[in-house]
Amino acid sequence: MAVVTADEDKSLYQPDLIANELLLIKKQGGDVEKYKEQNFNIYQLAEIRKGLSTGVNVDTYAKPDVPWNEMEEIRLELQSGIDMSAYREAGFDIMQLAEIREGLSENLDVSEYARPEFFSDQMKQIRLGLMAGVPVIFYQDERFNWLQMQEIRIGLEHGTDISQYARIDMPYMKMRVIRESLEDGLELDERLIRNKDASTLEQIHIAFKEKIDISEYVKRNFDAEQLEQIRKAKQEGIEDIDRYFLFGMRGECMHEVRKGLEQNLDVSIYADEKYGWKQMRELRLGLEHQIDVTPYAKSLYRADQMYEIRRGLENNVDVDLYKSMVHPAQEMRIMRKWLEEGKTLPSNLSKLFTGQLQEELEKPADEEVKAWQFLQTEEGRLIDISEDKMKCYFTLPLGAKGTTYTLEKVIKLLYSARVRRGVSRKAIEEMILNKKFGVKTLVAQGKLPVNGTDGYYEFLMNLNEDIQPDLSSGDVADFSRVKVFQEVKLGDKLAIYHPATVGEDGFDVNGKLLKAKPGKGKPILKGQGFMMLADKQTYVSSLAGVGRILNGEIRIDKAKTYESLINVKDKIVYDGTIWVKGDVDNVYIQAKGDVVVDGSVSCSDIHAGGRVFVKKSIVGNVNDRVSITAGGMVAAAHLDTANIKCKGDLISNDCLNCDVSADGKVVMLGEKGLVSGGVVTSLRGVETAVLGSKTVKETVVRTGITEELDYEYQMLLKNVSRLYAELKTYEQQRGKLQSFNDNTNKQALQIKIKINAESAIKEAELEKLNERKRVIEKEMESVRDAKVIVSRLVFSGTTVKLGNRVLRVHDIVETSRGITFTGKDGGLVMLDGEKPIARS
Repeated sequence: MAVVTADEDKSLYQPDLIANELLLIKKQGGDVEKYKEQNFNIYQLAEIRKGLSTGVNVDTYAKPDVPWNEMEEIRLELQSGIDMSAYREAGFDIMQLAEIREGLSENLDVSEYARPEFFSDQMKQIRLGLMAGVPVIFYQDERFNWLQMQEIRIGLEHGTDISQYARIDMPYMKMRVIRESLEDGLELDERLIRNKDASTLEQIHIAFKEKIDISEYVKRNFDAEQLEQIRKAKQEGIEDIDRYFLFGMRGECMHEVRKGLEQNLDVSIYADEKYGWKQMRELRLGLEHQIDVTPYAKSLYRADQMYEIRRGLENNVDVDLYKSMVHPAQEMRIMRKWLEEGKTLPSNLSKLFTGQLQEELEKPADEEVKAWQFLQTEEGRLIDISEDKMKCYFTLPLGAKGTTYTLEKVIKLLYSARVRRGVSRKAIEEMILNKKFGVKTLVAQGKLPVNGTDGYYEFLMNLNEDIQPDLSSGDVADFSRVKVFQEVKLGDKLAIYHPATVGEDGFDVNGKLLKAKPGKGKPILKGQGFMMLADKQTYVSSLAGVGRILNGEIRIDKAKTYESLINVKDKIVYDGTIWVKGDVDNVYIQAKGDVVVDGSVSCSDIHAGGRVFVKKSIVGNVNDRVSITAGGMVAAAHLDTANIKCKGDLISNDCLNCDVSADGKVVMLGEKGLVSGGVVTSLRGVETAVLGSKTVKETVVRTGITEELDYEYQMLLKNVSRLYAELKTYEQQRGKLQSFNDNTNKQALQIKIKINAESAIKEAELEKLNERKRVIEKEMESVRDAKVIVSRLVFSGTTVKLGNRVLRVHDIVETSRGITFTGKDGGLVMLDGEKPIARS
C-alpha cells in the first residue's frame, strides 16, 4: 500500500508557492493572516482562493483538517448550487461524490451509477458513456474494474465489435490490444486471444502494422520479449534469425544478439543458451572493442568476472595472471588495477587483497637500506644518483687515489649502490683512460618508457555532422556552400581503423621496470548502411545514398533526389533522405531521414525524422504558412511566416513572424541576425543580434522552462497529491472492514478484494506519474541556465519569458556591450553588459 512520503509532504509546503497563494488570496479580499496561522498547504490555499474568486462561503471548508481534494469538492458543489447532502448522508466517499455531482451538472441519469458498489473510477466510466450516448449496459457490472470499463466504453464510442473482448475474466491490457487491433483492421484469432497474454498479442499487433511476418515464431510459442527482438531484427533486415535467435534464450539475451548482428559482430561466440544476457553483453562489448574475447568466453564465469577480464584485455594487461575462476570479481579488480600500474603480483595474494602488501612495499627493503648506508661512506660519496633514479654519476678522486680505480672496481661500487641497469662500460673506461679526476661523469642512464599510441579512425569521407555556414562577411551567414552530407556509392571506403600500439617499457638505474602505458583501442564504428571488412579495419558502404555522422554514429541513408517539387498533389513519403536540388512550393513531404533543399521552400509541409536544411528561404504567407517538423535541427538562410518544431537547434539569419518550438537553441547568425514578430520558444536559449523591430508590435521569446513544461509539472504534482489522497480513502475503507474478521462474510471479502485491486491500479498509476515527474525534473534542471542573448539591439514591444517569469521591454535598448535576459534571485533580469537595467 502506498503511503504519503516526506518528499510528497514537503512539496505541499514550498515557501515561495505558499507566499504566492497568500498574495493572490489577499487580492481577493481574504484574511491572509488567519490562513497563514492555520498552516494550510498550497492546494488548500488554492481552493480557498478559487472559492473567494467565485463568491462562495469558503468558511464552510477552510479548515486545516479538511484535505484539499475534499475542499475542492465542497467548493464545486457550492459553485454549482447542487445539493449533494442526500448522497453524502448515504455514505458515498469524496471521490464518488465528485462523479455524481459531475453527472448531475450534465443532467445525466446518475441513478445508472450512483450505487455504493461502484468505485469512483467505475462511476466515471459509466458517466462518460452516458455523456457519449453509448449503451453502458455492456459494462455496467461492478465486477469490471474501471480500466476494463474504459476499454469497452472506447470500443463502443469507436463502433468496434466489443463482443471479442467485453468479458469480466479478461484483463484490461488484453482488452486494449484486441480493441486497437480491430481498429487497425486486424481480427485476432480466438485461439490466440485465449492462449496468449496481452504482451504477445501486442507484438502481433505491432508486427501487423509494420507489415512484418512473425507468425512462425508465434506458433512456436516464443514469448512477447522474444517476439519483440525478432520483430526488430526483421525490421532492420537482419538475416540468420533462426540461426542465432534460439527458443531457450530470454528476450534480454536476444536483444544482445540483435545488437551484435546490427554491428556485424561474430555473435556465434556468444549466441548460446548457456549464457545469460549480462554475460552476453560483456562478450558483445569485448567484440565491439575489437579484443580477443576467448579468454573469458566461458559460461562458468560470472558477468562481473567477465567485466574485469574484458577491462584488462582492453588495457593490454596479462589477464592470465588473474583470470582464474577461483577469484571473485572483487579480487580480480584489485589484481587488474595492480597490474595496470605496472606492478608485479606477489606470491602471497592475501596481502594484496587486504592492503598489507602496499604497506610492505612502502617500507625500504634490506637491499635499499644497505645501498643507502654504502652511499654515506667515503667511496659511496663518489656516486651521485639523480632523484628520479634515471642518471648516475661517478667522480674519480683527485690525485693518486684516482689512479687505483679500474673498470671492475667502479662497476662493483655501482653495484653496491644498487645501480643495476644502464651502466655504460665505455663511459667508465674513457673516464679512467682520460684521467677525469674530480669531474662528475655520467656512467649509467635509465630509459624512459615510450607510451603506446591510442587507436584512431582515418575517415576517408567528410561526414561531419556540424552545419557551418560561411560567416566571413560578418553581416549575414552564407548557407549556399554548406555541405550537408556526402554522396556515397555502394562499396565506397568510409574509414580505416589504425589499432593502438603497446608501447615500450623503460627502466631506471636501479633496474626498476618502468611500465609503458599501452594505447587504448577504439570500439568499432556504429551506425547503419555500412559494414566492416574481414581485415577488421576497413569500413565500406553497404548501400548507395548519403552519409553523415549523427550523434557520433555513421549513418548511410537511402536517398531520393528531385530537381524541384512544385505544386505536387500527391504526398511525397520516403523511408530515407530526400534531396531537392531546386525549389519546393506547395508540396507535402515526409521523410524518415533528412530533407535537404538547395533552393527555397514556400507554402509547404515538411516532416523529417532527421534534419531539415534549406539553403535559401523558408517562406509562407498569412493564408498558407509553411509547416516544418524535424527530429533533428532545422537550418535555413531566412525564415518568414512559418511554423517550425524541431528536436535540435534552429539556425538562420533571421526569423520573421514565425511560430517556433525548438528543443535545442535558436540562433540567428551574423551582425544582422534578427528575431522579429511571432512566438519563438527554445528550451536551451536564444541568440541573436537584434530582437524585435520598429514595424512589428509584439515579439515574444520564451526559453528555459517553458509554460507548457511548467504547467505539465504543476499538474503532475497535483495529480500525485490527488492519488495519495485517493489511496488514503481506500485505506480508510479498508480500515472500516477490519471489523469483519469472519471470512464467511462474502460481501465484505469481495469489497476487500475490490479495494485491494483498485489500490494496486492507483499505485501503478502513481509510479508512472512519479517516473514522468523525475524525467521532467531532469529536463527542467538541464535548461535552468538558459538565457536570451542579444548582441546589439532590443526594440520596445518585445516580451521575454523565462519559465513563468515575464519581462516586457517598453523602450529601445541599443548597446555595444550586449544584452542578456537571465534568471536571478527568483526573477528575470535584463542586463546591459553586467549592469541590470530592467527586472520582472
